[in-house]
Amino acid sequence: MQYDLYFDFVGIAMLLVLLLYFRPKGLSALPSYRMYYVILCDLIMIGVSDIQLVIYATHPQIAARELVLVASGFNCAVRLLAVVFFVVYLRCTTQVELRLSYAWANMIYLPFTLALLVLAGFMIHSYQAGENGFAFQNHLELQVFMTVFLAYYLILSVVIGMRSHAVLGKGRTIRLVIAAVLLNLVQFLQIFHTTVYIIVFASAFIMVDMLFAVQRAEEIFESADAMKKLLLMNTTEQDYANKHKFFVMFIRILDFDVVEDAIGQEDAEEFVRQLVSYLNALRRDAMIFRFEKNCLVLKLSDDPKEARHKTPEEIVEEVKSRFEEPWRFGLLQTMLSAAFVTANCPEEIPTMDDFQKVVNRILREEMEVGEILPVRKLLSENEDAHILEAIRRALRDHTFQVYYQPIYSTKEKKVVAAEALIRLFDPEYGFIPPEEMITMAEREGYILEIGEIVFTEVCRFYSENQLDQKGIRYIEVNLSAVQCMQNRLAEEFMEIMREFNLSSEKINFEITETSAMISNAVVSHNISHFELHGISLSLDDYGTGYSNISYLYNLPFMFMKVDKSILWSAESNKKADIILRNTFRMAQRLHLKVVMEGVETEEQIRKLLELKCDYFQGYYFSKPVCGKDFIEYVRNFKLPEICK
Repeated sequence: MQYDLYFDFVGIAMLLVLLLYFRPKGLSALPSYRMYYVILCDLIMIGVSDIQLVIYATHPQIAARELVLVASGFNCAVRLLAVVFFVVYLRCTTQVELRLSYAWANMIYLPFTLALLVLAGFMIHSYQAGENGFAFQNHLELQVFMTVFLAYYLILSVVIGMRSHAVLGKGRTIRLVIAAVLLNLVQFLQIFHTTVYIIVFASAFIMVDMLFAVQRAEEIFESADAMKKLLLMNTTEQDYANKHKFFVMFIRILDFDVVEDAIGQEDAEEFVRQLVSYLNALRRDAMIFRFEKNCLVLKLSDDPKEARHKTPEEIVEEVKSRFEEPWRFGLLQTMLSAAFVTANCPEEIPTMDDFQKVVNRILREEMEVGEILPVRKLLSENEDAHILEAIRRALRDHTFQVYYQPIYSTKEKKVVAAEALIRLFDPEYGFIPPEEMITMAEREGYILEIGEIVFTEVCRFYSENQLDQKGIRYIEVNLSAVQCMQNRLAEEFMEIMREFNLSSEKINFEITETSAMISNAVVSHNISHFELHGISLSLDDYGTGYSNISYLYNLPFMFMKVDKSILWSAESNKKADIILRNTFRMAQRLHLKVVMEGVETEEQIRKLLELKCDYFQGYYFSKPVCGKDFIEYVRNFKLPEICK
């Protein structure tokens, strides 16, 4: 009997490449990533087992019938495991833990166990000696049994996929269900074609699709390969809901800004990546999160098997000692100063609300190098609780308000635009300062929801009030760094504009220097998408961010919004005045329109008119006002004498 192993060799090569590419994230304790890694390893074992089985079957002089039967049994087991593991993988895509409930474990693993026992009986009678070795006898009963087995797991896969569509989204659910169908179909075809091995080859393509269509590492991991803050909050919330015990260690790098300024952002990120790799290797169940650029979280389960390997207390001492040694990257070497907060949950941090308080407080707390701060000290502080409560109440009751600050054109001598600014007036705590509210919203993961609320309200306001007929050409909307890094931001915002029949020139997005400096494919995609559809972009708060200004010629900005601090300093500081004047010269040579923020006096206006500033924004014209008052202001606008 002739066997064709060509597909196996190609499939194994593809899987090895995938394994090497995926290995750093596959070692993460995130369940879906661990299961993806396990499936890759299982498929490689299938390929190796196929080759081994063919060698044994075709060379009876080196393998007795008993050895062929053992190899065949192993081959059958790893094939069936691929189907079983994929069901577990489907389950894990909507879970943040690998532990299955008793009911799910029975539904997934019990049929597999029974199948192995039944197949063991078939295997004994499946290989018969022939002239060219051992030949496989494909019994009808075996074909029927395998068909029933695969049908069961296919149905289970579809059920899990359908139950999870609200979490995964329609697109991912469809891809996962199709993958399950294809995986089972390949196994089914292999039952009837026993001489051409196709499972590994076909499954390799399925796993490639899963990697790029479902795993989407950019949504889970940040630039240093730690998981994002949203995953930290989700896993922790589920742990509290399921009454699981866990251990957390917050690691705050105290001198990260200094290191970043000294060696550059990219090299500083490499040191963080090295730290994340080190923490991941401490224990198999270690989950590493990064919720600020200088703060990591190491999270451990209460698995007693892992604790026997290394207890949390031993890990704390090991990590603390490691920070007493230099970190090396290439030819670079630096010391990183760190402070720590550790806690056994829920004993020391009883509730999810308490956990959020700790996360909020840890970055503001004064900490000494090498200090292990008692978590109770952070829980006793409650200065951010009111702001967080106000944000949640506003989201629940839809009480966020959008205010508008007019933008005056020196060329047209009238108000031609406005900047949209969010305001929060809480019924219990009163006015919440925007800076504090936005900082808290970004930290707590609410900024995306708030950003969508603001943009939808701006589009509604412009459309319903026909602002273009009142001389308002566009509204400026701020985009945070967090928003810019969202995969479908541009597409979703364009859809909102279409909903209100707004053309692209009616909106201008303000992007801060910090956002512009982010080296991220998603940010680039969003900016390119906006530019492609004719939406103008403004560089916001110029002069307060990074010193590297390459984004001015690399990104398609139309406007430069100069921060008020430069203008105000220029009134009393000659060096600041030189910077202000050269900023205008540079902008004009780059063909950027300049919007001067913080204009409050006639003296400032005279200076700016001398510098040929294009637009003014500030309290001299108007403070931010509600939509109704903004329309009234535009209608009754009178040109100041200084501007005539």
